[in-house]
Amino acid sequence: MNDRLELLYAARKRALEAEAVVFDVEDEAELVPALSLAIDSARDQGERAERSFRLQVLADLLSRVFDGGAMALLLGILNDDDDSARDRASTAIGREGRDRLPLLARVALDALDDGLEGPALIELPGLLLDVGDDEDPPPLDVLVRLLDHDDANVAAEAACALGEVDVEGVRELLESFVEDERPLSDAVDGPPTLGALVEEVLMALSLEGELSDGSDLGDPMEG
Repeated sequence: MNDRLELLYAARKRALEAEAVVFDVEDEAELVPALSLAIDSARDQGERAERSFRLQVLADLLSRVFDGGAMALLLGILNDDDDSARDRASTAIGREGRDRLPLLARVALDALDDGLEGPALIELPGLLLDVGDDEDPPPLDVLVRLLDHDDANVAAEAACALGEVDVEGVRELLESFVEDERPLSDAVDGPPTLGALVEEVLMALSLEGELSDGSDLGDPMEG
């Protein structure tokens, strides 16, 4: 028990040190580089719990800055192998992204251009869908890039997100993936291939279209 308390005290101390970064920087231009160094320092921690705790604190701090550099660092934490750190980064992006959707889209595209790989790509489509709305829909250019990704699981997440976006041309785009036979990693609980998943998305779109047109699915068939 004492060892665990010492670990928690140490983690809290490190978190406060990370938070102090914000208050020690006088020039705002130095803030994002300082936070980047703090993230590197957190990832160098040998103790996993302390590493995770510090990254979570830094994700919260980055959401207060939330310029392009801070968003890029949040995407980096979203790509971490620690579930708790990723969750905190996702929450931070979701909380602030609704008011800064164009910034989020630009940073995401830049990250893809720079070769971003990892769990962030799985998280990103759903996150973009969550922060978008009818007035500011999720950025199609980012979702299309992810749909065309080599990883079928990334493409599947993008396909599901696109299926929720009421924009002309989405159906035709998805139809081009119906014959895609790449297997999905969660095929035990869902469609076995990307093409099969896309077919389900298209069926849902068709059903939604019929309902929006006022079709009565309960009408008996004429003999």
